[in-house]
Amino acid sequence: MILRAEAPAKINRELRVGGRRGDGFHEIRSRIVSVDLTDVIEVGPGTGSLEFSCSGEGAPNDDRNLVVQAARRLAARLGVRPDARIRLEKRIPSGAGLGGGSSDAAVALLLLSRLWSSSLSDDELFGVAAEMGSDVPYFLVGGEAEVSGRGERVRQLEDSSPVELLLVIPPFPLSTAEVYAAYDRLHPDGRPLPGRLEIETSVSFFGPNDLASPVLETKDEMKTILDSAREAAPEFAITGSGSAVVLRGAGVGSARALLERNRGTRLIACRTLTREDHRRRIGTTGGF
Repeated sequence: MILRAEAPAKINRELRVGGRRGDGFHEIRSRIVSVDLTDVIEVGPGTGSLEFSCSGEGAPNDDRNLVVQAARRLAARLGVRPDARIRLEKRIPSGAGLGGGSSDAAVALLLLSRLWSSSLSDDELFGVAAEMGSDVPYFLVGGEAEVSGRGERVRQLEDSSPVELLLVIPPFPLSTAEVYAAYDRLHPDGRPLPGRLEIETSVSFFGPNDLASPVLETKDEMKTILDSAREAAPEFAITGSGSAVVLRGAGVGSARALLERNRGTRLIACRTLTREDHRRRIGTTGGF
């Protein structure tokens, strides 16, 4: 039995960051939505051990990969041998704030649960996902959602109409840990989270991203990219901890000018996914 599914990326429409928690994570509140840029994961029976291969966009091809970690964690939770052959085709750029690694982990949990005939409930699988990383639980849900805590609390929201977007991918990744370290330097006492997100009452597609200044602090080249984005589109935002910048409403000519000004950058066209679209791509119906 060979099982195959897509693992969609996400963008942050707004991201607010509070102070550091006792567990070392920061308290956040964010509106996120999945998009149709996807990785592809295929799993099948193994030959007595876990075999993993990864091709495409740069990602570790060993135990550092979240897919491998997800497989081992799920096997331990089920009390079974981690016996499977897993193939990952990377299309989502790494270190871009698009959640590719977390999405891969979530979809690996779903596929391996089927391969290994897991009896875990949705809530129990959600708990395994939460142990994997802050963004992983969201990718079991997809669509439009608000996440809070360190990202493990997911509140599903009504889907908005699909929106066409353009992703600007710089020729460098950014480390989430380094960006948050820059945030701590800029805000050593933390910042209070707002009672509600601006996007809830705004007519704009994007709200503030509290990591924008730390991203600029981490990588000087981001300023030129953001200046170009400002000229190319009426709305733009860094997603997550970067390095990708999301444009809404960019014209062909302005996008071409952005590329010429920022050598080495790439543009990827995508559109937002509804929750039903997301579920079809990851191979689930109902639940969560």
